[in-house]
Amino acid sequence: MTTIQKQDWHHSGSSCCTPIGTCCLSWWCPCIVYGRTHHRIKNNGDMNGYSCCNLACTGLCGLACLGISFVMPMLSRGDMRAKYHIKGNGCTDCLCACCCTPCDVTQQEKESTYREEQNKRLLAQPGKEAMMNYAPQQQDPAFHH
Repeated sequence: MTTIQKQDWHHSGSSCCTPIGTCCLSWWCPCIVYGRTHHRIKNNGDMNGYSCCNLACTGLCGLACLGISFVMPMLSRGDMRAKYHIKGNGCTDCLCACCCTPCDVTQQEKESTYREEQNKRLLAQPGKEAMMNYAPQQQDPAFHH
């Protein structure tokens, strides 16, 4: 059985002020950033069919009305850690989402963008799969069916 090495977050939660557009949107309308991130993660980076007013965005707005908007980013953070093999646990997910939801949403947006771009680059390189090189197999021209 192979265990996968857990990685650190590529983007720090404390660097939530860049890019400024994402930062501002996360503070003033976090549901849009959350919905965009959720769509990207669930669709492996494919943003086709994305709408800024999606079910994830609506759900976050509904929970915000109840004062518990941190729940969805907390769950999403756990999903992201599992998908991208990132270090952390449920306790840190909860703390990040509760203490500063806009910073957490910004970090998740940047991290999902980075990770999905890395996955696209890896899959776009012919002959490479998970950092392995595959040599083309030689066919024996004398062998016929």
